[in-house]
Amino acid sequence: MRIAFITLLYDTPEGGSEVLWARTAARALAEGHKVMVSAYAWPELPGTYQQLGQAGATLFFRSRYEGSLRYRALSWLRRLPRGGVLPEVRALAEFNPDVVVVSQGGWIDLYYHNQLAEWLRKVPFVLVCHNYNDPARQRDFSRSKVVTLFGHAKEVLMISDKQLRTIQRQLVDPIANARVIQNPLNLPATYPLIHTPATDGIARLSVVASFDVDRKGHDVLLEALTAPQWAHRRFCVNFYGQGPDREYLKELIRFYGLEDHVQLCGYFADAASLWQNTDLVVIPSRIESGPMVLQEAMLCGLPVVAADVGIVRDWLDDEETGFIADTASAISLNKALDRAWSRRAEWSDMGALAATRTLPRLEIDPVGSLLKRLISIGNTSVAPTA
Repeated sequence: MRIAFITLLYDTPEGGSEVLWARTAARALAEGHKVMVSAYAWPELPGTYQQLGQAGATLFFRSRYEGSLRYRALSWLRRLPRGGVLPEVRALAEFNPDVVVVSQGGWIDLYYHNQLAEWLRKVPFVLVCHNYNDPARQRDFSRSKVVTLFGHAKEVLMISDKQLRTIQRQLVDPIANARVIQNPLNLPATYPLIHTPATDGIARLSVVASFDVDRKGHDVLLEALTAPQWAHRRFCVNFYGQGPDREYLKELIRFYGLEDHVQLCGYFADAASLWQNTDLVVIPSRIESGPMVLQEAMLCGLPVVAADVGIVRDWLDDEETGFIADTASAISLNKALDRAWSRRAEWSDMGALAATRTLPRLEIDPVGSLLKRLISIGNTSVAPTA
């Protein structure tokens, strides 16, 4: 089987949306399938791409778009001898896949790739939607175009029921070929974990998310922690991750006078150590379909305070396994954190209950399930010719 994976994630080389397609590509290679990966070119090649290349994948890197007249003119001139065909589309046609996976960091990324979308009409493809925006009203033309794009896909994969319902409302379309899937998680070898509170009596809060405040909401959490009651509480907040807003967050922490309470810890690969040094997980996201960290934390036996995005209300039971903020606003997050703080003595028991309730709902092998489905689609469809 020849399988092409196209990631349209534009603003960062790696992120939560990249885990599913990358692990599926690795599994496909391990099982003897031919794999092509098309991604944006980055100054430093992410480790994921290096590993896939070493395992035998064909890698194609697209140039990142620039709005300058010079860039557009050079791009047009380079395509002119080849009839205007984009290099990535030509590379895909030459690879001649049996099935294609298009992974979107958002949900309408493909809308902005006209030539790719047109080529995909010739080949069976699966479209993965990793995010949504609400409120957001689509213009009539845009709505019609996205409905058509979705209709060309063999399947449109969503990450949460809330995401699917929101997009159905915005498109005024049932998206009959859509289904909700689970992302693969980053879990320690053994879970749940045994948690012991810090001996210094300081509550350890963790936010595990890329430093992208528009989506992840670190900034509103910091504002929430400036409420008067937090001045008298013994706590620390660790931001684990990396991303474009690191300097902004560093300045905002200083601006709010939270240097003694909040620190930027960078990326942390040791999941077991991270969770064992955490008492409460906070997810202040504004925009999120997953978030995978919710399931990971709960499976490891931790209570969670989370804004009501994506899968949160499907997995987290308010006042039982954690606390849900109605929105990702400073006021709403502060109310949820206050409720959590008032029941601090119960955090360990709430985390244990979270693990008990979450484990039976966990899909054991989402990567294997997706690969099996791709093989089935590829075997029942006619691939395009180059």
